[in-house]
Amino acid sequence: MNLILATDAYKLTHHLQYPQNINKLYSYGEARVGGKYPTVSWFGMSMILHDYFQTKITTEMIDEAEKVSEETFGTKDYFNRSVWEKVRDLGYFPVKVKALPEGLEVPTGTALFTIESTEDWFATSLNALEVMLMHVWYPTTIATNSLYIKKRLLPLVEKTGTVDMLPLMVNDFGLRGATSLESGERGGAAHLLHFRGSDNLAASNYFAKVYGKEGRALSIWATEHSVATSYGSGQGEFDYLNAQLDRTPDDAPLSIVIDSYDTFNFVRHVVGSKQMVERIKNREGRVVLRPDSGDPITMDLAVLDILAEIFGTEVNDKGYKVLKHNVGLIQGDGMKANTIIKLYEALIERGWSTDNLVVGSGGGLLQEGFTRDTERFAIKAAYAHTIEGADLDIKKQPKTDPTKTSKAGLLKVIVDGSGQLQTVPQHKEGTDLLQTVYENGVNTPVSADDILKRAAEPLKEKNSLGRENG
Repeated sequence: MNLILATDAYKLTHHLQYPQNINKLYSYGEARVGGKYPTVSWFGMSMILHDYFQTKITTEMIDEAEKVSEETFGTKDYFNRSVWEKVRDLGYFPVKVKALPEGLEVPTGTALFTIESTEDWFATSLNALEVMLMHVWYPTTIATNSLYIKKRLLPLVEKTGTVDMLPLMVNDFGLRGATSLESGERGGAAHLLHFRGSDNLAASNYFAKVYGKEGRALSIWATEHSVATSYGSGQGEFDYLNAQLDRTPDDAPLSIVIDSYDTFNFVRHVVGSKQMVERIKNREGRVVLRPDSGDPITMDLAVLDILAEIFGTEVNDKGYKVLKHNVGLIQGDGMKANTIIKLYEALIERGWSTDNLVVGSGGGLLQEGFTRDTERFAIKAAYAHTIEGADLDIKKQPKTDPTKTSKAGLLKVIVDGSGQLQTVPQHKEGTDLLQTVYENGVNTPVSADDILKRAAEPLKEKNSLGRENG
């Protein structure tokens, strides 16, 4: 990608618009107050730095950008070729980026990161990099969605089931439905901050590349409709299920799609046949059945009732029913934040433990309804310095929308006396949590284990069993 062009066109004109005596510019990014959630799960800055900030500007990029700029504006005069040639000669962007540690749960309205120019001549071109940095909105928004799903699930699991199962209860099925493979990688990696179940191989590999943590995603042997229907209906449905049981170790978990023809017939007469019941009972590995059509609540409750007739149930120490013989369900259709919770609540209302079900979520996990405005992400200039030595605090304060008021001056983020994160001027007392993550071409290494530990903190506080939920 030509990173000079990875920006909004009008930003290529801004170097001609600022006061000519500015020799340093400083901006910050935040999720403004008023988004979907009151906090965000901060994650993804390392992705942006990994994917973009290690790319060197070349003469070919400059030539191409100059051509596109002329085509866009009808003149060459707006393109600042000399600045980009200096960036090329340096071999890096002359900027410093500071950010909060990834994995933190951060109240909206808190500065998440800052960026400042480190060379006088780049000051008025600094915010051309805003668009690249802004794309941290996506992994943070996806991580936030997954965190809040997990927060809502935790009390249901504590009440009725096994907390240790929580990291595998919401599985990423979203790669095929993401806007791009790159989005699927980033969004899937963000989900892995809070859950481990995932069929998103691209995200698992990307998590390892960016954060150095291999094997974060976990999945199992699972069939799809092309497999089920290739055996045909009738006797073919028996052959289909037998083949899966034959070809996997007895201790391997299996997921079997069951609605290719008739869900209830398959459960009652194929799974429920004497031969299959004995085979499944004698396996150590779990067998989960996947209804993939119809109303999720209606279908899952009906299938659970049939499975209860076939395999029996037992009541766990919390007073809720669990299917015997390591049998369960996976619901992979129609799942997003609210429908996931409603499904589990419906099961609990009927006396079922959460242990009987896991879900897979696709578009509802990585795509549907998520935009930059979901958490109101913005980057704004806050400070400038002049060649005469003046410090300029910069602030946006629109009367027509006070929620868009920006912060002024050099900033830091501290923990206040009540233990809350606060954005304050740099001269205020308190340790700054904003840490340098990039400076003049050098990325600061991060620890995936530390990030995952921070991400688990909001749930550990609410977990009466004292276990980590990541």
